[in-house]
Amino acid sequence: MDESSLAILRASCLRLAGEGRLKAALAFGPGAFGYGGRDEVAVMAIVGRLRPGVRCLRDRTSGAFFILVDSGLFEKDARRGVMGDLLADKLLVPYIPVHGADHLEELEVAFKRRLAWELLLGLALSLPEFATEMYIDPRYFLYETVLRMARIMPSSAYMFANLFSKPGDRRANEPRTMRGFLEALRSLEEAGYVGRDGPFIRPTGKLLRKKPRPHVLMDLAHRLGGALRGMSKHLLKVLPGIMRPYSMEKEAFMRRFGRRAGPLRSLPSPQSFLLLRTHIGLRPALAGVALDEIARLVGPVGPGDDVRVSEIGGSLNVVYLVSVVGEEGQVRFVVKHFKNWNNLKWLSLRLWSFGAKRFIISGRERLKREYTMCRRLGELGFSVPKVFHVDLTNNSLVEEFIEGGNLATPIRDFLFGEEGADVLRLLSEAGGLVARIHAYNMTLGDCKPENIIIGPGGRLFLVDLEQASVGGEKAWDVAEFLYYSGHFAPQMADEEVFEPVARSFVRGYLEAGGPPEVVREATSVKFARVFSFFTPSQVIRTIGRVCREEAA
Repeated sequence: MDESSLAILRASCLRLAGEGRLKAALAFGPGAFGYGGRDEVAVMAIVGRLRPGVRCLRDRTSGAFFILVDSGLFEKDARRGVMGDLLADKLLVPYIPVHGADHLEELEVAFKRRLAWELLLGLALSLPEFATEMYIDPRYFLYETVLRMARIMPSSAYMFANLFSKPGDRRANEPRTMRGFLEALRSLEEAGYVGRDGPFIRPTGKLLRKKPRPHVLMDLAHRLGGALRGMSKHLLKVLPGIMRPYSMEKEAFMRRFGRRAGPLRSLPSPQSFLLLRTHIGLRPALAGVALDEIARLVGPVGPGDDVRVSEIGGSLNVVYLVSVVGEEGQVRFVVKHFKNWNNLKWLSLRLWSFGAKRFIISGRERLKREYTMCRRLGELGFSVPKVFHVDLTNNSLVEEFIEGGNLATPIRDFLFGEEGADVLRLLSEAGGLVARIHAYNMTLGDCKPENIIIGPGGRLFLVDLEQASVGGEKAWDVAEFLYYSGHFAPQMADEEVFEPVARSFVRGYLEAGGPPEVVREATSVKFARVFSFFTPSQVIRTIGRVCREEAA
């Protein structure tokens, strides 16, 4: 709008508000932004001590449609949503200040701070395991709010569609809209609820500690319903006037895009702005995975991809091996679906380990541990699978397939009489590997030999890290590896059969700096009892004796 048009609107605002009562005014609507006529300009004037609280009229002088709002009512809607954002939503999108620009900016930032705060609390509540791992593009707060408002007030969808559907419109209108959000997020950063990583917002532990109970976090639908129920008879009468700018937007949308177009169809998905870091960069955290896309990002496969999927087991997860074969090569990776186990299988596991180890059964928590520990251990130089994609909607993870066999096979072969020089060396290396992880105050949680893969060149890889964590009980890792390996021994074997296995692992652990007290604690009755159901008693005695001797 040109300056002369703004001057006319400003004069109309001052006249309609009354002397000295106009606090601020803003212009919006199709006519204000160039995709509608002069009669499609809307103005919201914020007026002090306006009774009744809302008036709607067409101004003959300017030709604009006016909504006059009591300043106290408007401020309460902006700061607390008392009108279900029916009034304050004009601050969500670009507007043209007609009067009181500083006051409008202050209310806009307060409004967007509330919106951002509610969305952050929602993330902390719905994704507590991953909230602090998220990289949030600030545009998430805009488009998630747009989506929620449009679902509750479908007529408002056309306003958002006119401003953000076309790429050119987004380039023009996003920066103006995001200024208020960025200022609001800065205040949340100063309060310690979020941090920054380049252009991205990172929720903090303080935010997680602040998260409310589900019934405390009131969403837009509840606020709007409460506002409508609490409206006076007068406000209900002016509701059609409040809705009139939405009708203008719908008419403009029909002219621009046609009657068959869905107003939200061309808007960016808010989920595309919630990201997790992977080996191939930042990936959407709530999006399904395109296997051929992952394959092209991981390695050269070329056109003509042939995707082959085979299930490779997993009693507690659904695990698939995916092979993508193209003209230039082949890429293989693993897709894991982390199921929630609340049935007898997990009950049996908890009873089996009762008093010794608490196993995590939540699928989302196990997925989080697999993701975070693969990343952390990989960054520290340990050989672990590279994570390529995480889909929190389906509790799934895509990671590197490690070629090779697990350590359990040569241990079993050795215990049944095969030559053992290589396996004893591998056992010593495995002990050293566990000790180095413990040195970083991390534990594996499920330290079975099946979870150590002998990769190319004899390199040891750690897999299935869904029980791993920062902290944890180090003695359990040592105890589980030894006692679980012991169950491979023949039931009637002499004590001496398992001694080289135990001694090689324990020495490797201690020589790599593992604490002797951890080895001694691994022989405690609470651990031995857990494995006494399937590990021969003479093997349990051998493990106890070797640990005491080596840790003396």
